[in-house]
Parts: sequence; structure tokens; C-alpha cells
Amino acid sequence: MWELSDRLKRLPPYLFAEIDRQKSELRRKKVKFIDLSIGDPDIGAPLGMLKILAAASGIKENQKYALDQGKDKFRKAIKKWFKKRFTVSLDEDKEILPLIGSKEGLVHFPLGVVNRGEYVIIPSPGYPGYRGAAFFAGAKVHEIGLLEKNDFLPDLSKIPVNVCNKAKLIYLNYPNNPTTSLAPLSFLKDLVKFCSKYGIILAYDNAYSEVYYDQKPHSILEVKGAKEVAVEFHSLSKTFCVTGLRVGWACGNQDLIKSLLKVKANIDSGIFGAIQEAAIWALEKEADYVSKLRKTIKDRRDYFVDSLRKSGFNNIYADSTFYVWTRIPADFKSSLDFSKYLISEKNIIATPGVGFGKHGEEFIRFALTVDKSKIKQVFKNKLI
Repeated sequence: MWELSDRLKRLPPYLFAEIDRQKSELRRKKVKFIDLSIGDPDIGAPLGMLKILAAASGIKENQKYALDQGKDKFRKAIKKWFKKRFTVSLDEDKEILPLIGSKEGLVHFPLGVVNRGEYVIIPSPGYPGYRGAAFFAGAKVHEIGLLEKNDFLPDLSKIPVNVCNKAKLIYLNYPNNPTTSLAPLSFLKDLVKFCSKYGIILAYDNAYSEVYYDQKPHSILEVKGAKEVAVEFHSLSKTFCVTGLRVGWACGNQDLIKSLLKVKANIDSGIFGAIQEAAIWALEKEADYVSKLRKTIKDRRDYFVDSLRKSGFNNIYADSTFYVWTRIPADFKSSLDFSKYLISEKNIIATPGVGFGKHGEEFIRFALTVDKSKIKQVFKNKLI
């Protein structure tokens, strides 16, 4: 009888797969619920983008194998968008690689640069995919806490020197999921210096760069010297509400981009051409859509945070992204305990903070991915 590989045995259950199981169980029981768990926007994609997708799907050339490097005009559109947004120049042939969504790039990335037994540093709380990526590469994992007292920025000085000396890669993500924290430019400069000092590669996950309210997020590539150590990952999923299309890109250090391309050339066959055409349209034509999206999410955020405060919640964070990160009520033993209470007593699904790592234990994450009428239902009756 066969059994799972050792690498899969080491891998903890994927957080969102368990949440999907809970939702399926509620549906089976025909229980109506409000889903505030996963960051899958309810807002429709730009209509122009969808029209391009439909039309381009019928073109024979787009039905063939795609180029591993993506279409030239897609990379040029990324270059143009990046220059306008961050005032950073990129070489479309050497420093940009389209991805089948940023997740696959983030998870495949260490396969090209990390050797078995080397350290990968991951944030806690943090996106669960980082841990999986390290395990698949056979790496050792070192968690660094994103603590409330430090505005959910890692204290790089707390990483043991022996870990720094053996670390090959560090993952970080700002605007941050799940804490919603933003990283100031001063921290990003310190981060680049830290990586340069120890020869650590930086995988900077910037999937939420366009989901902000008051303060524009930075690119790590704005920092002098970042291209020597960093690759930044972007996604159209959140920016244009197209999580199902699976399209994004990596950009930065050309040798690191080349290593990721080599990995991907042996794993996938590129992005469906029609999706690339739709992505080009979005980057070039849909700035107004993104502005309206931010206003919609901000309106939801303001109402949700105000309602949480009136319900007795403290330590509420909603600085960017479309999440709200808050401490659980004192009467509950753990974030899992509180999330179970929300499901069983309120028919609300939220994500327990411990699912993002041990330093998320006392928190819970709500996703503002339902319309305001459903958000109002959340607070129609007393939440706690």
C-alpha cells in the first residue's frame, strides 16, 4: 500500500482547504451563512477586460501553447504600468516574468534558489503558501514574528546570527495579509541592507499593492540596491477582482528571474494567451476601475470597523488590503475557539489567526468580500 511522501507528511493542512470543508458542510446542511473568510472579491471584473478575454479566446494563436516568458506586449504593459506606479524602470526581457497567478511563482521560486537544509525565513502570521514553498524545497523554516507592538513589522535584529548565516531566502508581504499593515520606506531600506549583509534573497509579495486607503504602498524595487537581492511578486487577482483568471508576474533581479523561468519551463506551459490579452487591457485601461474599487472597499471597511468597536472589540487593524485583523474577545480561549463560535452561533465564517502561524493566535481575520448589505447582517444581532 502506497503512502504520502515525506514532504507531504511534513506539510500542515492547508488553512483555506479546511475552511472550504466547513463551508461545504454548512451547505450540505442547507444552513445560510455569511462568508468573511477568504479574500475572493465579490465585485465583478472590469467589463472591458472580460470582452477582451472573450474575443481573444476565439483567436487560434491564443489556443496554442503560450510562450514560457509570456507575450512581449504583456511584459511591455507591465513595464509601463510599473514605471508609472512606482517610478521604477524594468527590462521587459530580463527583469519581468509573467506568472499563472503570483501564488505559483511564490511557491515555485525556492525550487530554483534554495538547497535542501538551508533556511527559509517566513513571517508569522503570514500567508500559508510560504511555509509550503519552503517544505517543497526541503528547506528548514525559521519563523519571525510580526508583533502588534512593532506595527506588525519584523524585528530583523531578533533573527539569530546562525540562522542569518544559513538562510537563503526570506518571504515578506506588504501591504500585509493578514495584519493589513503597511511597510514604510525606512523599513524597506533596512530590509535591503539586511539581505545584502547576509546574502539572503528577498521574495517580496506585493499582491495587495493597489488595495489601500490613505497611504500608497511602496515597491521594494524603489530602494537602492534592491535589484541585487530581491524579486517582487504582483497579482491582478485583487486589483481587478479576477482571482479565477490566475495571472500575475515576478520582477526584479534578472538572475533570480531566470532561475524561476527555468523552474516554470519544466512545470507549466505558460499563461493562456487570451488571459494575457485581458491583463494588458486591465493594466492599460482600467485605472478608474481600481479607484472605484478602493472607494467601495473603504466604505465597507469604515462601516465594519465602526461596528466592531460598537460591539466591544479592541485592537482593530484595517490599514490596507480588504481584510480586518482584530484581537479576539477576552472570553475566548483561542482564535479557533472564537471562529467555531462564529460558525455555530452566528453562521459567520472568519479565519482564525492561528492558521497564519503561532503569532496570529490571539487574532481573527475578516474579509470584506461581501456587499455592504451582508456586512450589515453580521451586526444585525449582537456579535458577542
